[in-house]
Amino acid sequence: MLSLFDFFNLLVNGVIPVSFICFFGFFLGKKNLFKVTEANIILKFVGLVAVPAMSADIILKLDFSNINFSLYIKYLITELLLYLIGFFTAKLFFKSNTTESILIGAAASFANHVLYVYPIAILEFPFSQINSIITIMAMDVMLLSFTIFLLDFTSTDDFTLFKLFKKQIVNPPLLGLFVGLIIILAPFEMPVGIERTFEFVSLSAAPCALFALGIILSKKVQRGQLNIAIFITLLRLIIHPLLAVIVILILGGHLIENSRTTLMVAAAPVGLMAFTFAPKYGVSTEAIALSILWTFIASLFLIPLVGIIQI
Repeated sequence: MLSLFDFFNLLVNGVIPVSFICFFGFFLGKKNLFKVTEANIILKFVGLVAVPAMSADIILKLDFSNINFSLYIKYLITELLLYLIGFFTAKLFFKSNTTESILIGAAASFANHVLYVYPIAILEFPFSQINSIITIMAMDVMLLSFTIFLLDFTSTDDFTLFKLFKKQIVNPPLLGLFVGLIIILAPFEMPVGIERTFEFVSLSAAPCALFALGIILSKKVQRGQLNIAIFITLLRLIIHPLLAVIVILILGGHLIENSRTTLMVAAAPVGLMAFTFAPKYGVSTEAIALSILWTFIASLFLIPLVGIIQI
């Protein structure tokens, strides 16, 4: 049974503390105390330093013995379905080129779990329920690397397969993942200070990225890609949560109490990955920026609702 008290408790104590930093960046951006160029510098730090550290920290914290592979596979099915729907709709209906279509599919399917749902879940849920989020985060690093591979392959004419694979080796998120695996598989015990360093640096990722996002969204956004933004938003806020309920709860038979945090990821706002990589591949960020803003605002209420609803 839905409890209004529980809803507002999760909203006030879990969602607002995380989302406040984004709105603070938006406010300071509107006051012109921070510029987009400065926000991009912050995002560069997040992408090259904080996110790799977070990738390593995710692997180090992941409880491999308690991974619910059945639950994750069902979430992955919904994620890939959304990716394909986004890609082919952009390609066939919006007449986007292949590179832009990949980014639209990625924007629709990649939820902001690392920088949004995970910090909320840490505040409000026991670690046993957070492990499913960490699993999705860890596996999405691999899917992100594959996306970057596709973007490089479709946007560059003179790349050989060897050069593409070589470039993926130094992909920051994937590199962080490998470092974490090396620490886990090392035949001797690593100093605890190494793990604490990754944890300390990774803690900067969420507030820095959300603050930079607020600054960027505070600036005027052209509405030329309005239809694409609406499409991404509908996929993210309506289609993915419905797919997750159907595949995980109805067809998969999982109880909501065991899959609640996974469903929260399915209802999360658009992630920053597509927005971050779009300029690098010459793709307009307008539609993705608008969809991030709209889904972020809607998630302020949707995430707490998923967090307490009983089915």
